[in-house]
Amino acid sequence: MLNKILRALGLIKKADKSNTSSKRDDSQVKSQKRDLILESFLIEVAKEFEDEIEFKAAAKRVASKLEFEKAKELPRYFHNNPPEPKSLKSKTAKYGLLGVWMSVCQDSVFEILYNYKEKAIPTLYSIGFGVYDWTQYKAINILCRLADEGIQTDEILKDIGEEINYFRYEAVFPSIESLSRISDNQEIPKIILNIFDEYSNDDPIDGLHILRTLVKNYPESVKSKLEFIKSIARGKGIENRSPLLDGAVLSIDKEGNEIYSIRGEEIEGNFEELHRINATALFYHLDSTDKEINGLIEYWAKNAKEESHRNMIIELKKIKSET
Repeated sequence: MLNKILRALGLIKKADKSNTSSKRDDSQVKSQKRDLILESFLIEVAKEFEDEIEFKAAAKRVASKLEFEKAKELPRYFHNNPPEPKSLKSKTAKYGLLGVWMSVCQDSVFEILYNYKEKAIPTLYSIGFGVYDWTQYKAINILCRLADEGIQTDEILKDIGEEINYFRYEAVFPSIESLSRISDNQEIPKIILNIFDEYSNDDPIDGLHILRTLVKNYPESVKSKLEFIKSIARGKGIENRSPLLDGAVLSIDKEGNEIYSIRGEEIEGNFEELHRINATALFYHLDSTDKEINGLIEYWAKNAKEESHRNMIIELKKIKSET
């Protein structure tokens, strides 16, 4: 667990390889001088951020009009965004006060670059395999989308597999989600289970999250970890688990009591029950014949504290009975 916390703070990692990657594309424009035409293209896509279909269509339309040599300059707007149009402020305000417009601009840049396919790969590599930044996992996501389409699939997966263990903690898990969406490629479980081996040693719930991500397209590979999943279903290794490890924020009230909250909402205790239920459901999904797991399924269907958790177990039982 200590390693996990230190890695999250960026204080340790396997090596500093990601800071000296040979895959950089130094042709990216560094100038911060505003380009009103380029900004207008970016905003044309950004204004559609609430509608996925329109968002992708706008990015494709912009890419058809914008020469790639010019589009390569778009990453300079990752952290130096064009002014947000007044017409968009009421929309972005619904998602929070800080960083929303920046995130929308970043997503817009990546969606535009995606449409250049092979041409964009060196630029995406320089972001995905360069110095850690919030945009790193977004570049990996686009690379995975290209790989899933058969574009330089072997090379992209090989490079991600070699580099991902050097990513900071914050970039690893969204990158796993992007990888797991690539179907029918046996390199995917190899890469992801290699990450599982490292992270599950630090925190079994990280391992459980990785397996729950992988299971959709690669259930047979997850079956190799049934004993690990069952141990969490039993509650082993997560007793008295600190809520901090599940993203909670600690504050102290006037009486000196510890208060844990997530996204501003106070929570009680830890998430041991939720983790046990998730593990039980995952095992049952993979193997519904195990006697002990069936006992836990019946127990949680009746005794889980949260109604949503009880309903999830009941729905899973229904699906299994129908199949």
